[in-house]
Amino acid sequence: MATITDIAEKAGVSISTVSRVLNHDKNLSVTEETKRRIFETAEELNYTKYKQKKKKKTDQKTKQKNVAIIQWRIGEQELDDIYYMSIRIGAERKAQELGYSLMKFSDLDNSLSKVDGVLCIGKFDKITIDTILSKNDNVVFIGTNFPLNNFDTVNSDFSQAAELALHHLLELGHKKISFIGAEESNNLYGYRTYRTPVTNAYLDIMKQISYYDDKYFFVETNTYLSVETGAELTKKALAKWGKDLPTAILAGNDAMAIGIMNVLTANNIKIPEDISVIGINDLAFSQYTNPPLSTIRIFTEEMGEIGMETLNQRITSPRIDRRIILTTELIDRDSTAKPRE
Repeated sequence: MATITDIAEKAGVSISTVSRVLNHDKNLSVTEETKRRIFETAEELNYTKYKQKKKKKTDQKTKQKNVAIIQWRIGEQELDDIYYMSIRIGAERKAQELGYSLMKFSDLDNSLSKVDGVLCIGKFDKITIDTILSKNDNVVFIGTNFPLNNFDTVNSDFSQAAELALHHLLELGHKKISFIGAEESNNLYGYRTYRTPVTNAYLDIMKQISYYDDKYFFVETNTYLSVETGAELTKKALAKWGKDLPTAILAGNDAMAIGIMNVLTANNIKIPEDISVIGINDLAFSQYTNPPLSTIRIFTEEMGEIGMETLNQRITSPRIDRRIILTTELIDRDSTAKPRE
């Protein structure tokens, strides 16, 4: 893996700045441009697949095609949860490899009808999805869960991710496992009280094995899965728990895990000696936290790659609409251990 020194050298900043940015230090004052450069550098250095892959030759016809990328998170929002940045980087690299020219759109105007295809990254609501589909027939969504026709989707198996995380904690001997998560309810499809696969998998598994305790369940609805949300929910949780702390916390994603760990540390709660913490995503910054974060790897760059490959196939050889689900993987680091005595 790339070191913090590697990132600092390529980004042109100090090692201390890299460390503080990757750990979401609120007391650090740096520009959005510097933050973006550090996060993008970390993602690129830790994703070596393209360093060993030779670019495929493309014919002149392919080189002349244009595709649009529409992002759900842009600007400062993208820096709050670099999950989508990581997907975008994978998509951009694959588009370059395939010989496509990329156009980024922020407005859903009639210009979308003039490109060969559209790649949408993020959780878009049904109204936005319908608007995009009305302007172009070749559309692929990465990260949306609406089961509608006339477009392809790429997602990761977040139910499996939650199951892997919980089984890891259970195998270590944990029973008092808290869940601290969030969901953007208005942009999700479903008929259950909660609509994210991670939340529902936690509820299903913990209730099935009779370990569920309502006081350890904290989910904020219709909000971002961010460092700030993780921190605020952890403060509420600690006030509610008093001395009856859980032995482990499953975070909704890595960004929330950072917020959780920062609040626990500020309250002199040791990780993992007092409470183990595990996240979901395994973004580049996760290996640089203190302690390094155990997490479930979501293959974000591959999601971007496959999304662009799928869009290319939709443009060149239309077929039935596809729903593509990618697997996940446990990454065991130092933030999880056996429960305290």
